[in-house]
Amino acid sequence: MKLASYYQKLNYPIDFIIIYIREAHASDGWKFDGNEFSFIRNHRNINERLDAIRVLVEMANITKDTNIHIYSDIMNDITNHLFRAWPERLYVLHDEKILYQGQRGPVGYSIPSLDYFLKKNVILSN
Repeated sequence: MKLASYYQKLNYPIDFIIIYIREAHASDGWKFDGNEFSFIRNHRNINERLDAIRVLVEMANITKDTNIHIYSDIMNDITNHLFRAWPERLYVLHDEKILYQGQRGPVGYSIPSLDYFLKKNVILSN
């Protein structure tokens, strides 16, 4: 996971949080050809979504040492709808305000853009 390695290199006291939303490329929905990307089906209940998070943690090698916190959207996808996050999106939040909203991923998902924003607006100002 590029975001986890970026966070480790950043070495700055900010919190990185992942909110797991509905599957972008579910095996029983809109999917890529082959099983390497589309092997998790649409979550039918919160336990299936939590199982998908476990897969993410394992595949991305996210440990307590990476200090990235992972939360689950609830089954009505309220977080996804509020943040227009599907299929993936980067945000910077501070004092209950959105300071940065990245483009929709995967095409618009840009860690360099996030890095530029953080260095210009957050890290250097502290």
